[in-house]
Amino acid sequence: MREIEDFTDERLKVWCIHCGAEIADVDSNRDHVPTKSLLTKDLRERGADYDRGEGDDFDYLPQVVVCRQCNSGFSPDENYLLCVLHAVMAGTLYPDPKTNPEAASILRSNRHVVRALKKRPDGQLLLFDDLQPFTLYPDADRVRRVIVKNARGHAYHEIGEPLLEAPDHVAFVPLEQLSAEQREAFESAGTPGELAVWPEVGSRMTVHLLDDHAMVGGWITVEPGRYRYAIDWSGDVTVKSVIWEYLATETRWER
Repeated sequence: MREIEDFTDERLKVWCIHCGAEIADVDSNRDHVPTKSLLTKDLRERGADYDRGEGDDFDYLPQVVVCRQCNSGFSPDENYLLCVLHAVMAGTLYPDPKTNPEAASILRSNRHVVRALKKRPDGQLLLFDDLQPFTLYPDADRVRRVIVKNARGHAYHEIGEPLLEAPDHVAFVPLEQLSAEQREAFESAGTPGELAVWPEVGSRMTVHLLDDHAMVGGWITVEPGRYRYAIDWSGDVTVKSVIWEYLATETRWER
């Protein structure tokens, strides 16, 4: 992604968007939104080069400043979601290193997550290799926490709006489970033209709109095939994302 300088009102940047603590009073650092581990190793490395002042202008990865405690607190759930995605995409909790090297490495390094997934009572019988289709029943609360964390970060990064309260609606489902009508509604973007509500003055989304690079609800691609997101603030604030072109998510804060 191309980095766009943020000129949002500094008074909106004084809190950690997750816990509400004043950033000036706590240890803080930069948090990647989306979760960096959801992207390929190549892009993560290029993003790190860009942060060091090297690399291409389009290797920027979106980041927001949050308190260090919140940032580290999300790590276990982010790692859990990564393992779930790899297992689902590979079709097994024990991928072949030759055909799925990344998934095999991640799951082999996180045997505690594999054991936790096998113990889920409603999915246990479906984890035997000779039963098809392969199905997992992950801990929905852990997945939801990561989705909300990323959605809150996207809203803050793009439209300069700190959403400190809990969202009113969170949903996630595999894209393939959506009907044609549901998929069309999910994928649809707003139409250009007069906006009833503009984003925060100086926010990155303002620049997108002025450059005709985005529209309300339009998709912003962090990495093709890995992660894209869209934000609609014309009424409520709704953040959608698609992870690995597999998992569709929607998080909404009502105004």
